[in-house]
Amino acid sequence: MKTADHALQPECMPTVFTLRLHGQVYRCAVSDEALYLLSQKMDPGLDRIDAYLLLKRRVACAAQACLDDGAAGLPALMEARHVIAHA
Repeated sequence: MKTADHALQPECMPTVFTLRLHGQVYRCAVSDEALYLLSQKMDPGLDRIDAYLLLKRRVACAAQACLDDGAAGLPALMEARHVIAHA
């Protein structure tokens, strides 16, 4: 396989968060681009656990917004367009 062919293939699986929203448990897959947007403006002084908890809270807010918009469930993959208002 050529290097250019390798660059076009996805390198890893999306990050999956387990969220509890209004008493129900959801598995929310989040794209790398969406994670990047959600992690913007985070304090670089946070330790790993605090940064993870803040990121998980931001994912939960974006997921809740998707559900509040009238969706029957979460999208199969939460992308940047789903989280742009919460970044």
